[in-house]
Amino acid sequence: MKNLIIIGVGGFAREVCWHAQNAVGYGSDWTVKGFLDGDMKLNADAYQKLPADIPVLGDIDSYEIEADDVFTCAIGTPSVRKKLIEKILPRGAEFINVINRRSSVLPTAKLGRGILIGLNSGVGDLVELGDFSVINNFTGLGHDVRAGEFTCMMSHVEIGGGTMIGNEVFIGSSVAIAPKSKIGDGALVGIGSVVIGEVPAGAKFLGNPARNFNF
Repeated sequence: MKNLIIIGVGGFAREVCWHAQNAVGYGSDWTVKGFLDGDMKLNADAYQKLPADIPVLGDIDSYEIEADDVFTCAIGTPSVRKKLIEKILPRGAEFINVINRRSSVLPTAKLGRGILIGLNSGVGDLVELGDFSVINNFTGLGHDVRAGEFTCMMSHVEIGGGTMIGNEVFIGSSVAIAPKSKIGDGALVGIGSVVIGEVPAGAKFLGNPARNFNF
């Protein structure tokens, strides 16, 4: 039996813990061991909100990885997510996929490692998800969608078939993306936006239709 460690101690970490306890493999392949603080700078209130029966094991810098440890990351900001994961990977950390049992992933989909898929989401035919990507609750990816590493899609996102999404992209809640759209590396699509066409690398898009926006 493996021991899952959740990197993060904030509100998203609490949600990821719940997903983990309702995920494929929980109780048979692994159980939840505890949380790791990314930087030990959060106030005491964050710790008090964590489940009382699951401990904070320390911080990511000082934690000594044990033989049966596996990891997931509960950070939704792509740049921070990448920084923390790349901090612990060279020390031998093994990341697993945490997929809520109430989501649907077609067997033709190709998943990388360290992926999180929340509640009631759908991953369609021939979808490709890069390492360490996040699909939050009630999000749907149509056929042939490709998403790069460290890309985070929040709740109630709909992505049309054939869409290409780069690395380290953040897509806010309730976003709709038309089929065959392209979103470049490091782009941000704000909450409630409708994307038709292309979002350049590093751009911040917002609105309906989504357009370049300084926020």
